[in-house]
Amino acid sequence: MTSCAGWLYARSLDSNRHKPSKPEHQRCTHEARMRHRSGDLGCCAVPRWRWAVAKRREALIRRRKSLGLSQEQAADRLGVERSTISRWERGENEPLPWVRTDLAALLEVNAAQLERMLTDRGPEPTSPARSRSQGLAVVPSPRHSAVSVEDLRRIEQTRAHFQEMYRRVGGVPTLPRISATLDQRVAPMLRTAYENNLGRQLFRAAGSLTAFAGICAYDADQQMAATARFAEALGLARAAADLQFEGYLHALLANQAMHLGELDQVLDHTETVLDTLGDQLNPALTCDLHSLAAKAHARLGTSRACHRHLEAAETDADRTWNGPDLPETSYMTPGLVQLQTAEALRRLGDTSAARTYADEAVRTAPGTHLRGQVHRWAGYALVLTAQGEIEEAADAAATMLDRAVGMESGRLHDRLTSVVSALQPYSAAPDVASTLERAEVQLTEPGA
Repeated sequence: MTSCAGWLYARSLDSNRHKPSKPEHQRCTHEARMRHRSGDLGCCAVPRWRWAVAKRREALIRRRKSLGLSQEQAADRLGVERSTISRWERGENEPLPWVRTDLAALLEVNAAQLERMLTDRGPEPTSPARSRSQGLAVVPSPRHSAVSVEDLRRIEQTRAHFQEMYRRVGGVPTLPRISATLDQRVAPMLRTAYENNLGRQLFRAAGSLTAFAGICAYDADQQMAATARFAEALGLARAAADLQFEGYLHALLANQAMHLGELDQVLDHTETVLDTLGDQLNPALTCDLHSLAAKAHARLGTSRACHRHLEAAETDADRTWNGPDLPETSYMTPGLVQLQTAEALRRLGDTSAARTYADEAVRTAPGTHLRGQVHRWAGYALVLTAQGEIEEAADAAATMLDRAVGMESGRLHDRLTSVVSALQPYSAAPDVASTLERAEVQLTEPGA
């Protein structure tokens, strides 16, 4: 199991593998600042602590990462070496006076806020076992004497709370709250002492919350921050030795790649996990992976492969499962597979079959959360428009808008925009014009 997890994990590192270590005689003078460079955004490796005499400037590091900046990117913007940024963050050097103005502008803070960041020094860890927590930013806080089962239960409850918040109002308002929780409550727990089994459970719970922070960042259009959170979660999944959770994280990365139009990456993530683990995975997860692969093939126009994955998704939706539960797949509610199938078939031009699946998706829509209902009615409106049922499509779009009121979400904004674009050629019709006018208001207001 461990070797398989390691192999899967390595697949996500194709573009970010570590360079071979330098010979010992070349390393000795640079070891403090070059021991590990994977703490920057975009690398999926498990970060390790840099051991240094000075204390790290945690607030400075958190601010840089929250903006989606790696050390290399920050150095390039400021016209300094990456090692200079590293020394500032480790507290070994002070930024020169004439650089501080540019540094404050880069971090989008004023001079007083920058000064506070430079004086905020977090404690260093005192044992290698705590090194896994570096991926989560740390603020000074009381040290936990030990992690308990109650702590794990609270992390799980916190994730459930933020998931419900996300489903009701979107990722934009949820992101700062969940990020603060990770920084102030979860990261200190990862630096405490624990026995092996409890430690794995802690990594698992922390990884789940971290992954959800990545989902919120993705929904808030902070894609680099989302990638960084998914990378941290992958490291924690590997530490927890949980293949199911690791497969789920690849599904998240595939979904993000779909949004970014990186279809080869979608297929790489989905088909690698499916080919490697297959029936060992929770059916809800394999169903989602097959659906993602089908949607990617539909966009590529490879009809045969698309249908193969759609059939596999339907089969997995009915497959019984006696293995461990995967709480993160609670989004796989009845009707979601039908919605994804309808989307893929619509892209392939098979609107008649797409309509059949879309009808089932909206029939079961009341059983899902509001965010899910927005997606279902949007998909239904797009299928109806493709069939030329414009009046019905306008009604479906109006229902979609009803469900989306009060939500602040980049992905739902995209969804509404796609429906508006599809209906725009028919704006002369009174019902369509009314719906488009309402949609325009929701798209331009913060809560849309």
